[in-house]
Amino acid sequence: MPAQATVGGGGAPGVRLPSTAVSLPEPLAAPLRRGEPPVVGRAEGGRLLLDLRAVPPERDGEVLEAVLKAAG
Repeated sequence: MPAQATVGGGGAPGVRLPSTAVSLPEPLAAPLRRGEPPVVGRAEGGRLLLDLRAVPPERDGEVLEAVLKAAG
């Protein structure tokens, strides 16, 4: 889904960048954080959003496996 990523680390407070996120049921947040590798998203509107801007393309498969395992 379309999303807005926030620039972090105090480098540009309030600056938002267009991004894309995977929208998942919010209850998956805890199992994803505890998984290996841990996957951390943000809660927004009752959903867990995984912002793909923060994931290098070569790690997409790892994120997919983690989501499938957490949803298992």
